[in-house]
Amino acid sequence: MATVVFASLVADCRLLKASVEGLLAEMPHLSPEHAELEAFLEEVETLYHHQKELTGELRKTVRLRQEAELRGQDLRSRVAAQLRGKLGFTNEQLLGFGVPPRRKAVRRRSEEPPPPEEPPTEVAKEETEKETSQSSSSPT
Repeated sequence: MATVVFASLVADCRLLKASVEGLLAEMPHLSPEHAELEAFLEEVETLYHHQKELTGELRKTVRLRQEAELRGQDLRSRVAAQLRGKLGFTNEQLLGFGVPPRRKAVRRRSEEPPPPEEPPTEVAKEETEKETSQSSSSPT
C-alpha cells in the first residue's frame, strides 16, 4: 500500500515539475522549489534503481542459499548412509552423529480381546441334546 501511495506522490511531483517549468519566467519565486523538486525526483529515481539492484541480489542470494541447502541435505544423507553401513542400522552410536538408529521391531498385542462366544440358545441346546441322545441310543 505504501508503495502505491509513494508512486502516486512521485507521479504528482513529475507532473508538477513539468507544469511549473513553463511558468518559471512568469513566476521566478518558484525557482528554488522547482530545483528542490528536480533534486527530489533524481534522488527518488536513484533510490528506486538501487532498490531494484538489491532486490535482484536478494533473489540471487536466496537461490544460492537454497542450492547450498540441497547440497547439504545430500551430503548429510550420504555420510549418514555410510555410518549406518559401517556401524549397523540399529547401533546406538549413531545417535552421537545425529543419525537416528533403526528401531527394533516390537510386536504389539492386539488391543481388543476377542469377543466372547455367545451362550447357546434354547433351540441349539435342544438340537445338541437330540444328537447326543440319538448317538448313544443307536447301536453301532
